[in-house]
Amino acid sequence: MACVLLSSLASGCKEVQDIREELGWAKPAEAKPIPVVASLETHWVPAEAAVADVGQAQWSARWWQWAGRFPGVNELPYRDPDGRRCAQYQEEGPVWFLAGTDGAFDAVRSCRIPANKHLFVPLINWMASRGLQGAPMSCAEKQAQASRQADHVVSGLVLLDGRPVGELQRMRVASGTCFDGAPGEGAAASDGYWLMLKPLPPGKHQLAIAAAFRDGPRQMLQNFRYELEVEGDPAEVAGAVQ
Repeated sequence: MACVLLSSLASGCKEVQDIREELGWAKPAEAKPIPVVASLETHWVPAEAAVADVGQAQWSARWWQWAGRFPGVNELPYRDPDGRRCAQYQEEGPVWFLAGTDGAFDAVRSCRIPANKHLFVPLINWMASRGLQGAPMSCAEKQAQASRQADHVVSGLVLLDGRPVGELQRMRVASGTCFDGAPGEGAAASDGYWLMLKPLPPGKHQLAIAAAFRDGPRQMLQNFRYELEVEGDPAEVAGAVQ
């Protein structure tokens, strides 16, 4: 496949509640309007903002390069069933990568995160490295192919400790240029939606993500959750996620 679907965010309260019910996170009888944004300035880093003087377009390319280090198709981080690969191939630096899924299953993963790490997670994302049947493509053609897929994201939701976080319109990140992909893949381009979180307080947190893609008869519903434990002494932090 030229495009890899990994793992977006609601634009209205009804859309948020609908996807909660569809995924079984809330029962229709219990449904209540939920604000789209909670603690926006405290924890979410919008796509236009850099981290450690590196733009999120470049972080997205680094994420794909991280995923490309895993040997074998079944070892890829977005096929991780339970979080066993969470710490593999992570580099020193300010950002810790988390993976979505390939859309074939609902994942529940446990992951221990070092203190003071930003978290970077693909919500729904495509990478294009070659055309149909391996036909060569220019960088511009790869960018256009990835962009066409990202244009068909219809809804999604991110919950951090039970509260919705983020704005869909400000989470889309295109690689902007082509980058070295996985070994043997050559140059690639990507487009889609990403979540960048500032370092979370020490202790346990839950990060739940759902997303929907629809293009004519083609559709996919993503659903995955991380049970996170951030290293450090919770007593050293005044308060939890607000």
